[in-house]
Amino acid sequence: MRRPALIAALLLLPAALTAQSHPLVGNWNLSLPVGMRVENDEPTVIMGKGTMTVTAVGDSLIATLTMEPFEGRPPRPAARMAAKLAADTVAFSYASTATLNTNGEESTRKAVSTYRFEVDGDTLKGTIDRTIEGLDVTMGGPQPITGKRAK
Repeated sequence: MRRPALIAALLLLPAALTAQSHPLVGNWNLSLPVGMRVENDEPTVIMGKGTMTVTAVGDSLIATLTMEPFEGRPPRPAARMAAKLAADTVAFSYASTATLNTNGEESTRKAVSTYRFEVDGDTLKGTIDRTIEGLDVTMGGPQPITGKRAK
């Protein structure tokens, strides 16, 4: 190997090792908010379960989140998200379409979900903060997410 190529390889090696050893890399079983029910102006969070697989690619983390179906609804498509590597809190954003049911009438709107995760060993804690275009109802701020590393 030529000297410039060797130096380049040595400079890139720590970044590659850091990405592969990031504590979020792996498979996670999650408990997280999947929606919000508002009755008589009182919001109630709807909780659900999902699995998340996180891989490292270059200087990024790639996550695929698959939700279990709930309340007789059809399965949601898997969410694929990317985030820059970070030593502590990792933040992913995901744009989707939210289905709203107001007095039996369904409509759809653009939604943006921001997921923030921190890992402590095989335990994951985080939040999801969702905004829905044109919706004036308070979503209650970031909602908690918990998870355990899948064995």
